[in-house]
Amino acid sequence: MEKRRLRGIFLLSVFLVVCGVFSFARTGEAAPAERVRLSFGGSNTGTWIYMFCATMADTWKRYIPGLEITVLATAGTTANFLPMEKGELDLAGASLSGDYYARNGMYFTKTKLTKFCSLLPATRNAHQAFTYLDSPIKTWKDMEGKRIHVGARASPTSINSEEICKVLGIKPKFIYSSPAEAVDMMKDRRVDGMIYGVGAPWSSLMDIATAQKVKLLPMTPEEQKKVAAALPYFVADLMPAKTYSFQTEDLPGVSSIQTVNARPGLSEAVVYQLAKVAWEHWDEIIKATPAAKWVKPQDIVNMISPIHPGAVKYYREIGIQIPDRLLWKDK
Repeated sequence: MEKRRLRGIFLLSVFLVVCGVFSFARTGEAAPAERVRLSFGGSNTGTWIYMFCATMADTWKRYIPGLEITVLATAGTTANFLPMEKGELDLAGASLSGDYYARNGMYFTKTKLTKFCSLLPATRNAHQAFTYLDSPIKTWKDMEGKRIHVGARASPTSINSEEICKVLGIKPKFIYSSPAEAVDMMKDRRVDGMIYGVGAPWSSLMDIATAQKVKLLPMTPEEQKKVAAALPYFVADLMPAKTYSFQTEDLPGVSSIQTVNARPGLSEAVVYQLAKVAWEHWDEIIKATPAAKWVKPQDIVNMISPIHPGAVKYYREIGIQIPDRLLWKDK
């Protein structure tokens, strides 16, 4: 009897061990990855770049096991540079002009900020000037002396608008407020028009068009050349007809690039995964934020700031040659 009992215990033990091994094998294949927590500075919640950052974060979390990202609303993309300089942000919405200002100690900073790297382009920012369909304003020059909204004071788009107008010798009466309030002011005709740099189609402009008939203002070829020559983060560009339902012709103007930056000290392996997953699922990003369609991986060579080494590895893998000026050099 005792032998039977011991034999039973032995067989039960073997059974439990075997079950444990198989259980480990099954769960071991899907063992959770090491947790990585990142902070991501966006912008004002009503801006396109904030929505892009939130969409990008959701995509990364969906396809990179163990990744956690907290997207933070900030005072604007220019407000992201100093926290990144201090190591308080891992990722941040940005723009080529913002990168240029930061690296040269202009506008929002009195000291040169250099502890940030390019990760990917987000969209090509068309600098769009528009007014009401029945307005006598027909050109950029016609905005002279008019009440023109340019977004939040000291934001990249308002600074860009001021710079462009200065280059073109135009002196509008600039109006500043949050993007949401700017939309209401256009709907109520409290301003004569608006200039805003953003990926197109811009949902806020489409919203304005539901309340007011509007028109976009074209630049002349001479104006395009002047701006591109004076401001290194702008290029002459053409917005295709029907980008907006009310736009019947191609629109000549200037554009820049909105970007996402990464902290230089961030793991190369992590940044490589961020770049890889972003571009492998870019079609999903475009569905959520259509203006992302204006950029492609090759646009990384147009950056102003050095590219993070982890991102360089990915871009080289897909055949993009990174110029020496964009290679990060740790000083």
